[in-house]
Amino acid sequence: MLDRLTQKIGKEGLSEWHAITQQMVDQYAVLSGDGEGEWIHLDPERAAREANYGGTIVPGFFQVSHLIRLTGEAMRTLLPFDSNHALNYGFDRLRFVRPMPVGARFRARVRILSATPKGEDGFLLKEEVLLELEDGTVTLAAEWLFFLGPRALAG
Repeated sequence: MLDRLTQKIGKEGLSEWHAITQQMVDQYAVLSGDGEGEWIHLDPERAAREANYGGTIVPGFFQVSHLIRLTGEAMRTLLPFDSNHALNYGFDRLRFVRPMPVGARFRARVRILSATPKGEDGFLLKEEVLLELEDGTVTLAAEWLFFLGPRALAG
């Protein structure tokens, strides 16, 4: 399995394009409390008048919550694995580089940085994940770790 992983180091995959609507941001704020009461996220008219972003922006952790889907899409072609045997190990780095306007189309750009043995028969996979807008602006940059069990790449 290590050979298969190391062959992919430096390779890049892309997700599909997505957009986050104002309704989605509103629902996220109610469910999570993130952004609740903050006009920069929830009041498009006021944000258009008073903010420098042309309208409301997507909360940073709502962007993070999309990484699972987007990274999965990018990895399907790059390094398909069974997600039942791939555990989220956390982030070495997570930065909100630029605001993401509500309604903007974005995708994930995923690059495999390293694969190292972990435990008796597992591996730690490190990925660089960038969320980018259609114009190439990066809104989020992360180094994300996954523990891959021995069955993750089976088949």
